[in-house]
Amino acid sequence: MDTKPSLEDLTSATEAVSSVHDPLAEARNIVLNQINFMPRSRRELEVTLAKRKIDADIAKSVLDRFVEIGLVDDAAYAELLIRSRCNTKRVSRSVLRQQLRQKGIDDLVIQDSLLAVTDEDELRMATELVEKKMRAMSNLDPVVRKRRLFGLLARKGYGTAIALRVINDLDASDFNGAEIMSDLA
Repeated sequence: MDTKPSLEDLTSATEAVSSVHDPLAEARNIVLNQINFMPRSRRELEVTLAKRKIDADIAKSVLDRFVEIGLVDDAAYAELLIRSRCNTKRVSRSVLRQQLRQKGIDDLVIQDSLLAVTDEDELRMATELVEKKMRAMSNLDPVVRKRRLFGLLARKGYGTAIALRVINDLDASDFNGAEIMSDLA
């Protein structure tokens, strides 16, 4: 007698297993896929589960478990996002605060996480932005250059005081005596 299952047996067994719907397992798989792709805040995962029509109680229990075992951690997520955005985008604390709020991070967690960004860090990031952009603007009129650099810093969330300080400091360091020579001629 043949002990191998027939194709019909395998098909019916697969259909029987796939017809059993486990919403808890489905929610876990969705969360695992989301955090495997990139870190997410709890609020982002709640929204994703709601979009996928997972019951709110099931979503809460799954997310509570993921928080409990440390796979979903809003504080760690906030620190990671701050470090990443400071290194790549060089945005100010105000922009970071806004982005973290949009991700659903609690205000106390945001406040604690933003302590890592000092005034000196903000000044350094603003200076790096302006230095990089100034190279491409060297042939522009100084008034136009200042206006564009000020706009760049404003879009990145830097205040007027930092923007003026950085732009004026770089203009002074960029000074090579050409203005005096043109006045003497």
